[in-house]
Amino acid sequence: MYSLNKSGQRVFALQIHKRYHYANGKFSTFNKPKPFESIPGLGALPLIGPLHHFLPIIGTIGPKTNMFDVLGILEGKFGPLVKVDGVFARGTMLFLFEPDHFEQVYRAEEANPLRPGFQVLDYYRTQLRKSRYGGLHGLINAQGPEWREFRTKVNPALLLPKLVKLYAPGIDEIAQDFVQRLSQITHDDAYIKDNFELELTKFSLEATALVALGSRLGCLKDSLDSDHPARRLMKSTRDIFELTYKLEIRPSPWRYIATPAYKMVIEAYDTQWEISMMYINHARKKLEQRGYDIPEEEKSVLEKLIAIDEKVAVMMASEMLLAGIDTR
Repeated sequence: MYSLNKSGQRVFALQIHKRYHYANGKFSTFNKPKPFESIPGLGALPLIGPLHHFLPIIGTIGPKTNMFDVLGILEGKFGPLVKVDGVFARGTMLFLFEPDHFEQVYRAEEANPLRPGFQVLDYYRTQLRKSRYGGLHGLINAQGPEWREFRTKVNPALLLPKLVKLYAPGIDEIAQDFVQRLSQITHDDAYIKDNFELELTKFSLEATALVALGSRLGCLKDSLDSDHPARRLMKSTRDIFELTYKLEIRPSPWRYIATPAYKMVIEAYDTQWEISMMYINHARKKLEQRGYDIPEEEKSVLEKLIAIDEKVAVMMASEMLLAGIDTR
């Protein structure tokens, strides 16, 4: 799982399911690795784990409302490698703040990696909305062989160097429109202070949609009403990431009882899927109505994926819209 702290530094988080990677010869070291238990982090108490750290007044973390504050506290107090013990059936998590450590983790991964992180999303897709997804796992929640199978299908469409040439003019146009948009609103200090992140999100969605769907959504227009599908998609995605922090990073009993945050994130996932499918179906319809074939190098990512596997194409486009909005 990736996140960004307030300074824009990328943070890598992983949940521990097995601890043998240091012993399998994939890390080069002159010294014997230290015990896993020696990693600094939030200490745990019997039964409640690290729950007390998130309590008001007495807690090391306290009732913080966002991930950025927590990451800053963890890195400042414990350094570049931090352990947070599990609670409420959640496994122990490690937070890595150094890019060199990210590289080590990736180089030590096996062909079928375990990549836990979005467990609420996994439950949503495999249990709660099982009939909708039909057993298909996306890159976000797939594990092991399922992840490898999905990645093998989408790589030919997503990792072509020629895609840069295909999308560069469109992305450049979006960037120019974004700069123009900023030049129009920078005089309004109050608006910029409260809505700059929203403007960045509009740019992210507009650029992501161009790649995922092959068309623009109009996010950078001067007026984008709150009930506009693109605005609703941005809100649902933002809600998903904020609530995921509350449910998966902070201690939460959502696995046992339907907490208010759990109900809200399920509603946000439903909204995200509904609007994504509206855009995806519109893009597919445009492809069907084109009435003629075009050279392979001019085909969009969505068109290439549909030719490989239509269900995978829909899932990948939906995940690009979900993850692309939050990745800036």
